[in-house]
Amino acid sequence: MRYTFFAALLCCATPTFAQAIGPIEKAQPVKGDAGMSSLQVMNKDEFRVLQDWAEPGAVRRMHNHPNTTYHVLTLLTGQLLLTVEGQPPVEVKAGDVLELAPGVMHGFKNTGSATATIVEVLGKPAAAAKPK
Repeated sequence: MRYTFFAALLCCATPTFAQAIGPIEKAQPVKGDAGMSSLQVMNKDEFRVLQDWAEPGAVRRMHNHPNTTYHVLTLLTGQLLLTVEGQPPVEVKAGDVLELAPGVMHGFKNTGSATATIVEVLGKPAAAAKPK
């Protein structure tokens, strides 16, 4: 159910909406990954939202997001070659919404000529949620 909501929300995003999610001016460079920047857009008890930008040719090295219960990746602009541990690389195009296994190692390369804009929604374990 959660996946459907986030996927529908992010799938409907347009490049104009992408600019409204988080301003690139507030993003921080990703250490060790030249041409990559990231911004935590939202941090709630149940989930967090990250927005990443990858300049043309930039590579986000293999990494994971430990202690997540779900991981939805949406490419708003650009194109990527996504590598997920144990799977062959896949081409991702603007508008694609992918569900990655929680905590899985993954990385990507911007294979396009424009900056790629990525939004990731990461679920938090129930123990992280505060009592109401």
